[in-house]
Amino acid sequence: MRFLRTCLISVSLLLNALLTPADAQSLLPQSAGEKARFTAVIEMPKGYMSGICVLLCDGDLIKGSMFNDFGITFMDFTFNQRKDKVKLLSVQKMMDKWYIRKILRRDLRLLFHAMREGKGEYRDEKYKMLFRFTQLTEDELNIKDDDAS
Repeated sequence: MRFLRTCLISVSLLLNALLTPADAQSLLPQSAGEKARFTAVIEMPKGYMSGICVLLCDGDLIKGSMFNDFGITFMDFTFNQRKDKVKLLSVQKMMDKWYIRKILRRDLRLLFHAMREGKGEYRDEKYKMLFRFTQLTEDELNIKDDDAS
């Protein structure tokens, strides 16, 4: 009985490994100069922020900017993949507090870890915040470019 259970668990793990892609499609830009664009939503207990996030790969550094639908910048940041650190370059005035910056740095770093694995969502259970990044498709990018003309 014990042998049968061990065999079933082994087969289950093997099937899971075979059916799960080894290289989950990373959502982060990989090569220098590559850009990735996302619709971004940060939900908090007392409100939310939504807009567009643009990421640019510059070697080990990923530079990012998040702005709302009116073009007002919410934050600019960098993520050093080698050092695994997020640096907030600027944050919207009402959110520019040391304790908020600390939470944003940590949560963005963990969001980027999830994005490496192909997931565009990270939930901070302690502070009840949800970060959801959905990659924009080529059609959506073309529509936005046409609207700007």
